[in-house]
Parts: sequence; C-alpha cells; structure tokens
Amino acid sequence: MATFQSLKWEDVQEGQELHKLEFPITITTQVIDAAGTRDINAIHHDREFAKHAGVRDIFLNTMWYEGFLGRYANEWAGPESFLRKISFDMRGNNCPGDLITARGKVVKKYQQEGLKLVDLDVHLDNQLGPDTVVAKMTLELI
Repeated sequence: MATFQSLKWEDVQEGQELHKLEFPITITTQVIDAAGTRDINAIHHDREFAKHAGVRDIFLNTMWYEGFLGRYANEWAGPESFLRKISFDMRGNNCPGDLITARGKVVKKYQQEGLKLVDLDVHLDNQLGPDTVVAKMTLELI
C-alpha cells in the first residue's frame, strides 16, 4: 500500500531545492500525448511532417507540459498541495529519445488571504541543453 505525505508550509524554506525528476520521452509518450489531449496537429505525431516543417522530430505539446509540471510540483509537495497558478515558456522542443530532467527551487514563501503559499521556479532540461521549458508556479500548502 502506497502512502503519501504532504509538506507543511512551516517546513519549507525560500531557496530550498526541489528533487530532480527524469522522464524519458518515447514514441509511446508522444502518441499518448497527442491522443489524450486531442491535439491532432501533425507536428505532434507525423515524423516526416515535423522534419519537413524544419524541426528535428515530433515534439510534446503545451498540454503535456501543463500536466507534467503539475505532477512535478505536487509530487514534491504531496497530495494535499494545490496548484494555484502556473505560467511557462516553451523555449525548445522535447522529442522522442530525449530525457527530460525537471529541477526546481522555492523562490518565495508567504501567506495571502489566509492561504499558505510558495512560489516555485521550475526548469525542464534535456540532453541538448538547459531550459527547454521554464515555469513559474504557485502552490498552496497545508
């Protein structure tokens, strides 16, 4: 039986590093992404189309990143955390064969309107370089 713990706001410090999370991107990941989000744009599932369009391969879409970033933050903070805000920039493509590494840091800890909040900076890197995706997130903690 799996058990999960939630971080308490009192136990988090500004500057605290989040765990690293590695996620390999496969063709299966890509197919599930396109089908699950109903994003039928060929750039996400047709390798020949993608290469003809000038990119190195099919690549993950916006909704995949939203889900992955939410998973990363909530895995760190626990099941009682709540993602209040997210924004991110996609600066590079992540394609089948890439290994994404998520890393993050607590940049601010504060209370607002009775909520216990932390702001996070999160970066997704791959083997070609850092910052393929850069995110700012606000989590509510218990």
